[in-house]
This record gives sequence, structure tokens and C-alpha cells, in this order.
Amino acid sequence: MMKSFKMPRIVFGALKGGSGKTLISVGVVAALRKRGLKVAVFKKGPDYIDAGWLGLAGGVDCHNLDAYLFSETTILDSFVSRSSGYDISIIEGNRGLFDGVDAAGTFGTAELAKLLKAPLLLIIDSTKMTRTAAALTLGCKTLDPELLLEGVIINRVAGQRHCRILTESIENLCSVPVVGSINKLGLQSFPQRHLGLLPLHEHPEAMRFIEQALEIVENSVDIERLLRIANHSSDFTLMSDSKDQGHLSQKHESVVVGVLKDSAFQFYYPENLEALTATGARLQEINSLEPRVLPEIDALYIGGGFPETNAERLADNFTFRDSLRKAVENGLPIYAECGGLMYLSRNLQIDENNYPMVGIFEMDSVLAMRPQGHGYIHVKTVRENPFYPVGTSLVGHEFHYSYVANICADSSNFAFEVTRGHGIDGRHDGVFRKNALATYAHVHALGEPLWAKGILDMAKKYKRQRTVAYKQKII
Repeated sequence: MMKSFKMPRIVFGALKGGSGKTLISVGVVAALRKRGLKVAVFKKGPDYIDAGWLGLAGGVDCHNLDAYLFSETTILDSFVSRSSGYDISIIEGNRGLFDGVDAAGTFGTAELAKLLKAPLLLIIDSTKMTRTAAALTLGCKTLDPELLLEGVIINRVAGQRHCRILTESIENLCSVPVVGSINKLGLQSFPQRHLGLLPLHEHPEAMRFIEQALEIVENSVDIERLLRIANHSSDFTLMSDSKDQGHLSQKHESVVVGVLKDSAFQFYYPENLEALTATGARLQEINSLEPRVLPEIDALYIGGGFPETNAERLADNFTFRDSLRKAVENGLPIYAECGGLMYLSRNLQIDENNYPMVGIFEMDSVLAMRPQGHGYIHVKTVRENPFYPVGTSLVGHEFHYSYVANICADSSNFAFEVTRGHGIDGRHDGVFRKNALATYAHVHALGEPLWAKGILDMAKKYKRQRTVAYKQKII
């Protein structure tokens, strides 16, 4: 049965990365929320950091929309289900508007906007240009006439005269309204690192930045016009019984899955955590920086993050590291991604300093100055391991400045063969020992439902083994 859904929405795109998409998107979300609107927030692509800021501004989880990692049907189902009950949805694009995985711009922000049938606001960094901004706008309209380019926000404007020339050029030559003009800013409260924006977990005054972004947008963007554009969005027509493809329908017995969540480990897709809880798991957040032993859990999920910024604290936390190592020896299932891989290695080397880590795997992690793996990654499961059947193909994303050195195991300890991307050494990824597996690949539960199933099956198995051992001990 087909059903129509009314969902006001806007996609924010730009001509390139670094044009101010996140600052403006965060400010718009905060401004809408201040007006009493319920705002659903989304980030195009496999991003964690921008999504964290958008979620903080909206007071909700920010969900990812990535047609490379999961199907268009899944994107639409996820978007509709997570926009339902909200007054408006804000989607922040990534990179340049037409930048995708190939010359055709496949999987780019423009393609996502068309899939969502959403109006797009183009953000233009107007530094050292005037009428050229109109040429850029007109070029975007001409390159893809199907794109609903409904407005422009000019950023980094030098003054009133600059603003006037830019606005007249764009509106007169392109028939596209300028809905915002933001002056050059000396904003220093949103620092960056090699991955882009600093994660909000490490920002000392995160809410202060949200307030600054709100003030900038309210003084510079016509919010009422923006709302009119969003409300002109066409209705969605979808199957009314469509379901989120990432959630497993079969319930498992109740298990406890620990999740390391602190300033060292904070990169988790909300959908991944939802996929675990939807199938019967109770999640327990654990702080790896606190000097406590690992609590009693049935499995552990360690996401990515920046363990290098907490290397000394992680190394000094003998209590937690020792208890985690003992738990692995006793068979605790652990699934670790990127930063989690670094943490489970023997040492973390930063410049000339070595910091002892958990030591599950006989290898060291070394922080480099340049990316060692960046982009989408494809792997094929080639050896028996705790979480994936042999022959399983997985698609994920990697972005890491660390690399593995001094590895003492041969290739039989690798679960994955890399068919695209870098992984651990350009050919292999997914090192495993006992019931612990660590990989540079981040997978998304909406695209890879076997991910949640593997963790939950191992948690269930481990729980049963502990129960049997406990009963035998009593007898």
C-alpha cells in the first residue's frame, strides 16, 4: 500500500569542503530549535564528527545517509522513519556538491538531494570574488537541471558593498534568491584537526560554539524564507509498511554489550547501536579512562576515536587494561574498529614516545603525519573468525593516520582480504585472536546487518558458556 508523507526538508551543499557547511548547518538547526521546532538532523556520508555537532545542536541523534554504504531504498526508509514526527529535516552534505566516487559524481551530495527530492541551499565561499559567484551558481544549475537549487548563502563576505554586488549578481543572473550573507569571522571556538573538525567530546566549550553559530545565523540568514523553501518540498510516496533495513527482525535472548564511550572512543553510528538494542541487547557504556575493572558483560564494542589524544591516560590505566586483557583470555567477544584496533595493540607510538596499550595483538600502532587509509573500503572474509562467515563481503569506510608495525603474526591471523582500500597493510585487515577482532574498517549496520548479528550471536554464546561454567562451579 502506498502512502504519502509530508516532510519539510533542506539539504545544505557547497562548492568544496571547508566552505562553512557545518557552521551554517549547526546554526540553522539551533535557530529552528529556538523557534520551538522539532528538527531531525542528517549527515551525508560516513561522517562522525560533523554528525556529532549537528546532533548536539538539535538535541537528537544525527543519522547518516550514504548511498555507497547502503541502498537507496534503505536511505529513503531511514530518512522517512527518522523524520516522522519532526517539523523539519536538515541534511548537511559533504565535500563539493557534485563530488562523488567517479567523474559522474556518483553518490555525491547532489545525487542525495535528488533522491530525497529536497530543495538545496548552496553555500558559496565568496572570498576574493564578486560576479564569479553567479557563474558558479549558474554552473551548478546548468550542470544538473534536475537539482532543486532553491537558494544561496554567501559566506565570508567582506562588507556591505561586497554583499550587494554578490547578491545582485546571483539573483539577477541566476534567478536564485540569496537567503543569507555571513561576514568573515574570527571564530576560534571551533578548532580543527587532521580529520577536520574537532570532536565535540574534546571541545571545552561545545555549547558556547552552538550559541555562537546560532547568533551568526540569526543575524545573517533569513530563517523565515528558509522555512518557506523547506515547506515547499514535495511529498514522499512510499510503501507504508517499509521498514528499516538495518534492524534485524528476529529477537535474541537478552545480553549485555559493553560500549567504550569516553573522550578517547566516541565514533559510533547511532544506527549501529540501535541495531544491537533492536535485537535484544542492553548497552552498557564504559569509560576506558577510569581506573576500574571491566564490568561483567557478554560482549564489547570499541569504536573509533582519537586514542592518541588520551594516550598517556590510557597507558596509565593499568587496572582497566589488565582486566580487559584477562577478559579476552577468558573468551570475551570484542569487536574493535580503528581507534579500538590501536587500543588493543601492544604499543601506541607517537613521535618518539611509546605508550603501552592493552596488548591483545602482537603488533604496534604508529601515528603518522599523513593519512594511511582514507575512503571506502571493501573486504572479503577469507578465514574463520568470531563474527563473520567465510566468504562474506563487507563494504565500509576507513580514515586513519595510524599504521601497524612490528606485527608478529602471519597472514593466517587476518580475517579479511582487502579488495579496495588499505586496511592494515594494503592487502589484509581484520586481525583476530580468540574472540577478539580488530579492523580499520567502519561498517554501517544499515548496509551490513551481519555486523549486529555476529556480535549478538557471540554474546549469546559467551553468556551461555559462562552460565554453564558457573553452574559447574556450584556443583
